[in-house]
Amino acid sequence: MKLYQYSCREESGVDLRQANAVARYRPDVIIFEAPGNESGCESVFNRYQPRKKPAGEIKKTQAMLRRTGKSAPWVLSDIKTYDNVRKLWKEGCNVQLFNIDGPQELLRIGLERDPTQHPRPYRRGTHLMWWVRIYLRERIMADNLEKILPCYARQKEAVVLIFLQKFHWMNVKFLLSKPTKEELWGYYFGRFKNLDRRVLEEKIRKENPVLYSYWTKISDFA
Repeated sequence: MKLYQYSCREESGVDLRQANAVARYRPDVIIFEAPGNESGCESVFNRYQPRKKPAGEIKKTQAMLRRTGKSAPWVLSDIKTYDNVRKLWKEGCNVQLFNIDGPQELLRIGLERDPTQHPRPYRRGTHLMWWVRIYLRERIMADNLEKILPCYARQKEAVVLIFLQKFHWMNVKFLLSKPTKEELWGYYFGRFKNLDRRVLEEKIRKENPVLYSYWTKISDFA
């Protein structure tokens, strides 16, 4: 199995690196940084043979991307990615798609950033609740990949494209390495001062009920 990771610049323009990777590598699997659904992370397209993929669902997906692209222009990059996937399907290549991010409910939680802290939230030790959600999302991503990747691990020529941002992919790879709870805590929360697991759980409970519900269900520390 061969893994290739490509980011997408979350800026005002379209970034074709992921779309071009589809054309170049002709992958067996594509992992998207997109929310799953109630039935899991597997795309509805995976149920059908390559030349029988439902055209209506493809148009529906691209229409959704266009709507989302009005507020997040970089999402429009995925339209070209899907165009290239469709070309492979028409050629008989059964490309499998998976959306491994957390559910919309988790992604849409409004979290205020402390203006007195470092402006870049991905700097460890600042913006605690932002990091809580990042951890929960990446825990879900890692759990999904643990189910997907073993299905292809023994296929030497299988090509898997990882379309997660590099930031997420580095963290997810750490989670996949099976760290101890102590290593996990240090990695995500070790730079926050005067913080332990009990204090963090209470802060999350007071911050947001949805965030707290995910913490109690999937956190390694609950």
